[in-house]
Amino acid sequence: MRGIHLLTYLVSLQVAGVVVRGCHIPTSIYSEDDESEVQPWSRGDRVTREVTLGERLACGPDVTPDLVPPNRVITTERVSRLKKEMIRRSLDGYIIPSSDEHQSEYVAPADERRRYISGFSGSYGVAVVTARHQALWTDGRYFLQADQELDCNWLLMKMKNPGVPKMTEWLQTTLRPGAKVGADPRLIGAETWISYAEDLAKFNITLEAEEMNLVDLVWPQQERPKYSEDPIFVLETRFAGKSWEEKVREVRQEMVKKGADMLVVTALDEVAWLLNLRGNDIPYNPVFRAYVILAPDRLELYVPAGKIMPAVDSHLRVNQCGDGRECVTINDYVSILDSLRALRLRNTVKKVLLGAKYSYSGGASYAIYSAVPEKMRVKDTSPILLMKARKNPKEVEGMKRAHVKDAVALCDFLSFLENEIEAGRYWSEISAAQTLGEYRGQQQDFVGISFDTISAFGSNGAIVHYAPSKETSKQITNESLYLLDSGGQYKGGVPQGGGGGCDLLFFDLRFCFGFVFSRFLSFFLGGAVGLF
Repeated sequence: MRGIHLLTYLVSLQVAGVVVRGCHIPTSIYSEDDESEVQPWSRGDRVTREVTLGERLACGPDVTPDLVPPNRVITTERVSRLKKEMIRRSLDGYIIPSSDEHQSEYVAPADERRRYISGFSGSYGVAVVTARHQALWTDGRYFLQADQELDCNWLLMKMKNPGVPKMTEWLQTTLRPGAKVGADPRLIGAETWISYAEDLAKFNITLEAEEMNLVDLVWPQQERPKYSEDPIFVLETRFAGKSWEEKVREVRQEMVKKGADMLVVTALDEVAWLLNLRGNDIPYNPVFRAYVILAPDRLELYVPAGKIMPAVDSHLRVNQCGDGRECVTINDYVSILDSLRALRLRNTVKKVLLGAKYSYSGGASYAIYSAVPEKMRVKDTSPILLMKARKNPKEVEGMKRAHVKDAVALCDFLSFLENEIEAGRYWSEISAAQTLGEYRGQQQDFVGISFDTISAFGSNGAIVHYAPSKETSKQITNESLYLLDSGGQYKGGVPQGGGGGCDLLFFDLRFCFGFVFSRFLSFFLGGAVGLF
């Protein structure tokens, strides 16, 4: 859980200390009868098992239509078209990750290739298709959601669960020696790619870099969403606290410390922070698709055509480099790889710093990594990642103000919703989420919500990253728990940092849930006064 904005409001619910009556809290969610017979595969110290389609929810010949989840997506035809493209390229398997060319967790709708081919809409997962099988790996946040959304041809690999094989382990047992597995090198981080390739090579399986993405080939253009054409806009210095020119000078100093005379910036949040720019290319993230190449004597920004408006042109002093002041050269977004390949012809560049995988950052893609001549590569944590984590006074002030604004919006909405529910008026998960967004929109410098609002009533609250849809939305009443996990973005900051949200249990029950809520409240109070 991400924290609580409204501790005072929660305490006022007065549910602590209520006697629990008629409420059974099981000691374990698993019984011994649930243990199924497994077939172990030895992998050194690891023992893995075979995951089967028989483990899937509402799959099998005896399942009636009323038991099939309403949000299940049938992708049979899509996968069939993908397999035909694999045959044309003599590929025995194909990997479809969640990320985009910048290793982002949240991507533009046009980059949701894994969602298109599998039907699974969660933010994290890796799909793999072979001639005979198709499987999806995801983490514990999405086990329930994936089981509902994937059709019954997909194996669901529940990562970190006992015996579940890793992707490369599964491919080693599924494919024969000499097999070839393809993937788009733009969508996988360099270190991850190298790790995959080394693991597969132990079984004489080759990982092939396919620069033409096969999902793009089978995704009809009339069905695929378009990339955002919204222009990039300037984040004023009164919010950023430093000019972009000052940030560039500081980054160059860090480059010298690392022995690099060029830095390739690939992470979208790092590009936006460095240049004091924002965009709307990815839902819930105020960033834009771009790369930056920074050298001692120049700064190049690679963006799609039509994204630079006059205000940004003036802000960056585009192509106005004659008076010794910092300026920016604009290049086409798709030319980044060609620019890096051309470095072998430059005698002035000796070492190129490429962001390594660190914390939440996936680092530079394998395509970027491969485009830089091997002798020039320096892999290390991006200096920008650490610099932007150290907030200047203006940023600290902006973050505090953002928390106050978001708390006001949330307090107002929850008070309103409580009165509405008590009055017996109809509210759905969708209408509650939409109205909360409207309350946030009334706050000054509001940019947008920071993730798809988790508005979940009753059993839907068990789905960790649940987002209501027309097929799944329930009415909110006082007969069960209502889970609201939401966040807002403001020019000055995003409350609660990573994702910007708070988890709230909002209900009118006074018995079964009193004990549980008391425990959660104790947990949050402990976290609030803890020192980290």
